[in-house]
Amino acid sequence: MARVIFGLVGVLVIGAAIYAGLLEIGAFDISRADLEAKYTTPDSKFAEVDGVRIHYMDQGPRDAEALVLVHASYMSLRSFDAIAPLLAKNFRVVRFDLPNAGLSGPDPQNRYSIELNMEVLDQLTRDLGIDKFALFGTSSGGPVAFRYAAEHPDRVTRLILINSAGMPRTAATNPNRQRVSDLQLWINRRHESMAYWTEGLSTNFTSMAPPHDLIEMVYDMNRIEGHRDVAAAFMRNFKTGDPQEMLGRVTMPTLIGWGIKNPTVMHLEADVMSLWLTSAPSKVIKYPDVAHYLYIEIPDKVAADMTAFLKGEMDGELRVTKRVPMADIAAVDALESSESAPQ
Repeated sequence: MARVIFGLVGVLVIGAAIYAGLLEIGAFDISRADLEAKYTTPDSKFAEVDGVRIHYMDQGPRDAEALVLVHASYMSLRSFDAIAPLLAKNFRVVRFDLPNAGLSGPDPQNRYSIELNMEVLDQLTRDLGIDKFALFGTSSGGPVAFRYAAEHPDRVTRLILINSAGMPRTAATNPNRQRVSDLQLWINRRHESMAYWTEGLSTNFTSMAPPHDLIEMVYDMNRIEGHRDVAAAFMRNFKTGDPQEMLGRVTMPTLIGWGIKNPTVMHLEADVMSLWLTSAPSKVIKYPDVAHYLYIEIPDKVAADMTAFLKGEMDGELRVTKRVPMADIAAVDALESSESAPQ
């Protein structure tokens, strides 16, 4: 019996060593050529933008108002497959893969940051001849959108933020904090399995299970050769800065959408963002039964709300936060007190 046990232990040790070796050499990676062959569609286009090969789609009537979509971390422009066709009935919809995401290539200068993503957004739209456009950002694409809108008020007509990142974080609230053992973290840094993505995405869907083709796509696009080192670099460079100051510089009408059951970024952050939009009229819509990827869970409802907002049909419901100095409040209180005093 002892020999059998030692034999099994030996097999397990050898198996673990082989698996570790395969992880180190990237045996589970997919080549960029194979990834493009699998996921390029008839609507796919490629362009060099600021030295990066960018994959994008440009759909809808060319004479309509342009709407640019910015995707979340670990996702791609394909995450908008359900909602983009609905929006393209009324708008020219441009969506693109951020550098080293989806089918877009790496940055030869290793400048992975929100600033690089903003630069790609700026140059791509200019190259497409789009002078003004509405802008949509979700999750980590949110700060790309609202920072760009703050810095380019002459180009962005309306802003939409859905489950946006960009708020200050602590070690306890950081959505990218370590939640697994050191061993599992070591494995994940070398290969995030299909099971890993199934579990991770499932926590961010509530009204439905994440579609299998989405899980497979996310799995494939996050195991491309060299991707994980770059993804880690982007997360290291992801700085929230001062979102209150930046949101205060946004001037165009803004729609904020949030899934109440979102476990990644809490829905109360939508109210804070609206409060900080002191120079822009805004409206918050909270969706009760969905989570982080609500544009995948309920695309019809979200597209309808976005379309109504972009067409100005919600303008009567928009509000601007006004900051009133304490001295002015005291003066009003004193005036009201004097008027109500017995004569």
